[in-house]
Amino acid sequence: MTSVSKTEDLADVLREQILSGQLAPASVLASERQMIEAYGVSRITVRAAIAVLRSEGLVQVLPGKGAFVRRPGDWPLHVHARTITVDGDGNFVDNESGAGEWREVEPPYKYQTTADAPVALALGVAQGTAFYASDRVLENGIGTRIFVRTHLPASVTKEIRKIARHPYISARQVYKAARDPGMELDFNDYITARNPSPRDARRLRMPDGTPMLVTRRIATHEERPIVMQETRRSAEDTQLHYRPGA
Repeated sequence: MTSVSKTEDLADVLREQILSGQLAPASVLASERQMIEAYGVSRITVRAAIAVLRSEGLVQVLPGKGAFVRRPGDWPLHVHARTITVDGDGNFVDNESGAGEWREVEPPYKYQTTADAPVALALGVAQGTAFYASDRVLENGIGTRIFVRTHLPASVTKEIRKIARHPYISARQVYKAARDPGMELDFNDYITARNPSPRDARRLRMPDGTPMLVTRRIATHEERPIVMQETRRSAEDTQLHYRPGA
């Protein structure tokens, strides 16, 4: 049995204990040593399983004290992982909208635009800077929707030949194309909450009065913006999960 399946099996057992009430809110999970002995797994597997439950919002880990069961009212229904990883070919991989769980529910909208004040301030460029943009509405298997907007400065298409003829691509594809000219990318994420516009509320199928989470991931090279991916989603019962250093 692989370490991945052992992690999933242990996470399933602990999750069932929490959801069934066997482990009550505020109770502490068994120690690492106790789980190792009880389930015949390694310390790495125990920690990985706890990390899964933590990402799902089921437990809270207090350093030096252990993992505690959270109250049901605190459990998020939707957990979105946000990571930047490197694949075997050395390409940056953004899992948020590139993961297999998402599918497009309508054709992407592609257009040319210029930076308004919010975009100009976010990227540190002049108002009126030319951009290629694309909008996508994605949905997963349980009906959760996200809206993804990609902003690609027109100037970047002159530096990265691969995208000069095809500028309406995803941020993930831009990261890959940036390798050829030897660009070293830095990433910064910004999160804000705001009331959705009527249009956002409709396309995301958000209940009235629900706030919206807006995340912006900006990739830069030598402090110059290369691409910005903005994601909008309902904030209702939602948790964003970051993995520092991943």
